Amino acid sequence: MTPPEPQANMEPDMRATVVDALTGLDRVNLARLPTPIEAVPRLAGRIGVRRLWIKREDMSGYALGGNKLRQIDFIVAEALKKGAATLVATAGSQSNFCRSLAGAAARLGLGCHLHLRAKTGTKMVGNLLLDELFGATITFTDRTDPWDPAIAAELADIARRYEGRNTRPEIVQLTGVSASLGVAGWASAAPELAADFRTISETPDHMIVTSGSGLTLAGLALGFARSGLKTRLVGISAQQPADRLRQWIVETANQAASDLDWDCRLRSTDFDIVDSTIGPGYGLPSAQSLEMVRLAGRTEGLVLDPIYTGKGLAGLCNAVRSGVVDKSASVVFLHSGGAPGLFMHASAFGSHAA
Repeated sequence: MTPPEPQANMEPDMRATVVDALTGLDRVNLARLPTPIEAVPRLAGRIGVRRLWIKREDMSGYALGGNKLRQIDFIVAEALKKGAATLVATAGSQSNFCRSLAGAAARLGLGCHLHLRAKTGTKMVGNLLLDELFGATITFTDRTDPWDPAIAAELADIARRYEGRNTRPEIVQLTGVSASLGVAGWASAAPELAADFRTISETPDHMIVTSGSGLTLAGLALGFARSGLKTRLVGISAQQPADRLRQWIVETANQAASDLDWDCRLRSTDFDIVDSTIGPGYGLPSAQSLEMVRLAGRTEGLVLDPIYTGKGLAGLCNAVRSGVVDKSASVVFLHSGGAPGLFMHASAFGSHAA
């Protein structure tokens, strides 16, 4: 099948799949691609770099957009090939991935069961509210570690219940069975970014990517390698110490390359990791991330969140101060979405922003 030329604002065919030219895999045509790239000169001046561009993944389409939509295009296409009628997934109660998956299921007329790490009776706000609005069936687990084998057993039990109802389930887990397809989702973005760089008439020195699971960075690194892009990737950790995140990204990327029969491999020296802006912990705002959310809003009218993108922008500031990113550099920052996280933590900004 010949892949179609990318079109802005292309209406998605709800059941069609296209073959991605870079990965050779099917994908569901839901995300609205390409997403824009925009110059933000006032923000660049405040951060202290020569030029700053924002890759607007927050404008990628349904369910409030975000970086998960490219991954879901591949994951859901594979589920449909297997005849899935219900998608079963797990993550934290404020998961951007689960919110996006529930939105995709609603668009496609599929069932969605989310088994979330939270207590029964958790307040219905942020992404959890959107999960419910998109029609997902929601259950809770008191497990706190996403890699706990007990969670996989719980998912398998849920899937068996759907099999008994003749509603074929497919388990989706970014830190498990779906990781390689998630990596492919962002490897496929490399040609789009290459086209962006031609449009802006320069190849940025660095691309800043806020990293939780690390799949977006892993995919971009492989995609850049396969496409010959020379922009240096810098991951800003929102969760894990640098050494642990770096190891996880390399292992995940290379497992994906092996699974997908790609001829490239990632090394730990192929990208940088900054872990100075995790703050009090994963899912919790920091003083610096709150400051960056305000700064982006006041200088450029951008809406960031204090859990991911706010920490990512703070990490860019720290990378400039430490010399990882030179002040003379041209930088592109991946706006990965996550707006529900802003409203989830509105009280952290105080009763009135100064």
